[in-house]
Amino acid sequence: MLISSFASAAEYLEEVESEVYQASGSAQEISKRAKRCIAQIVRNDEVRISDSSTGTGIFSAFSGGGGQGHSGGVSGGDVIVDADIEGGIITANNRVDYSSKMLTHNVQSTMTFLAKDGRFKIRHTNIQYLQKSTGSMHNTGYQRVGKWWGSGWEDAKEALDEVSKKVADCVISGPKKEDW
Repeated sequence: MLISSFASAAEYLEEVESEVYQASGSAQEISKRAKRCIAQIVRNDEVRISDSSTGTGIFSAFSGGGGQGHSGGVSGGDVIVDADIEGGIITANNRVDYSSKMLTHNVQSTMTFLAKDGRFKIRHTNIQYLQKSTGSMHNTGYQRVGKWWGSGWEDAKEALDEVSKKVADCVISGPKKEDW
């Protein structure tokens, strides 16, 4: 009964939203800068995952042993999904690596950039994470980020906050320009 109570009370990291930043320009001008910044900073690359569930781990004597484990990848794709410059809304796919409890993870989100005249904010939704190597356990890929003790959800949130901050700093100061 305790397990079902815990499951029904489970809370997940559903949204991470930045502060409202002040920036010069109209919503359209800010969105144009943001589109370039997002293209330069945000990533949606393939994520390599691995496990040794075919029998090379600690339980190999019980599972048949002798396998090599397996590794694979979760395909990447386009970063910018939609850019409504006139409406001040840019939607992007985002993935970023982070460490939590000495393990390497990757968190993915739908990042939405929202601009109004003189200000903007950044919102992450559809948040999921994966552990990049699961040892002797089968790696099932992305799953929702649970907000309970020991889950490391704060580290996932911090990774998303860092991406938002980098994009915000770029929008405020302007995208990188090369002088050649």
